Amino acid sequence: MHVTRHTDPDAFLAAAAPIATRGEASASFFVGWAHSLKRTPPEADARVYLATCAGVGLCGVAMQRDDGPVIVGQSDPAAAIAFADDLALDWPALQGVVGATVPSEAFVRRWRELTGRGHALRLRLRQHVLRNVAAVPGASGAARVAIPADLHWLIERQNAFIVEVGIPDSPERISRTMGKRVDRGDFWIWDDEIPVAFVGFNDAAPEFARIAPVYTLPDRRGRGYATALVAALSRELLRRGKEKLFLTTDLANPTSNAIYARIGFRPENDDCHFDFVDGDA
Repeated sequence: MHVTRHTDPDAFLAAAAPIATRGEASASFFVGWAHSLKRTPPEADARVYLATCAGVGLCGVAMQRDDGPVIVGQSDPAAAIAFADDLALDWPALQGVVGATVPSEAFVRRWRELTGRGHALRLRLRQHVLRNVAAVPGASGAARVAIPADLHWLIERQNAFIVEVGIPDSPERISRTMGKRVDRGDFWIWDDEIPVAFVGFNDAAPEFARIAPVYTLPDRRGRGYATALVAALSRELLRRGKEKLFLTTDLANPTSNAIYARIGFRPENDDCHFDFVDGDA
């Protein structure tokens, strides 16, 4: 199998199209990210990996940016191995891999052969899709679009979110990108006398949006704020013409999975996130 690295997001989208037949939610990562790169091209020195791999009856898609994990989604195991071979040439410090269990496990086995690094399971994830918003109970307060005056609050809470859920991200990247996203209207806040919750989204793709992150202040949880906020945002995104919405949950968090099920999100497929570690896990 041959790995093709892409610098043109449109060429990547065309080559990655077959992966959509294996699950819309999983494919939305690749489609949404490519459209994001078209909307906001990366800086000249940014690390961006967009790759496809094809063979007789086989296909694979991979993407990775900055210091994050490589996402292989529903790629065939042989393609995942080919991506490992390709990435090990110039990025042996790769943080981890995210995707369906079989290709992710194929990737980590090959990565150990190539680099000597072991792996540890960080998270088991579930991908969800929504087409219609269900009726949900109201909550005290109201939703609104975040404004520049909210920027400091959002950066602090986003940093708290990544620590709490264990997502590999950096305060530097959050500080660098949050202002642009707020200016674009990518965050909503739920106010109940004070800001108590926020939600972000990426609507770069024409037909869908991905919702993330969702965060409620720890001392304000259990009051329905996140449910009401995500439902309000979902209705607005569908009203704007989005055909479907996607989001990812941690399988170990029954609260968030229940919240999204009440709103109308339905599970489509499960993924795992492995970290690479020096020596045995």
